[in-house]
Amino acid sequence: MKFKGNSIIIAIIIVVALPATTSVVAYQITKNPALRPLARTLNDEEIYEGSAYSNEIVALVDWSTGRQKSFSKRDVSNAIRKAFEAHGVVARVIFKDNNTNDVVTIRYRVGRNTLGPNPITRAADSVKGAIAVYRMYQMSSPKRRASQ
Repeated sequence: MKFKGNSIIIAIIIVVALPATTSVVAYQITKNPALRPLARTLNDEEIYEGSAYSNEIVALVDWSTGRQKSFSKRDVSNAIRKAFEAHGVVARVIFKDNNTNDVVTIRYRVGRNTLGPNPITRAADSVKGAIAVYRMYQMSSPKRRASQ
């Protein structure tokens, strides 16, 4: 009798968890945003199909590995994120290692637009420009226009 009660509980858990688990596994394999459960954004499918560009802010940092620096990747990443969070915007930071002695540079990419490259010492110069471009993308999104 005890075994039957446990098997019913296990069956209920499997029935409840199986659809979400299957969906997550399918998304991880295909990277198709239509398969991602409960995390859809405004234009995920268009971005996946290549008919639209992402309107998120991406900070691309060219990190020169052959140069002495008084700051770490974590310091740079935290400073960039805080600069954008002060304006209520989230930015994604991506580092690209270069085997050079050049200065560390940064570019901000929003959709089709790229601001920079700027030396990392002048990273703040393009933050407001990137936010302005981001806001323009938000205002011109097709779903936003349809709701007005």
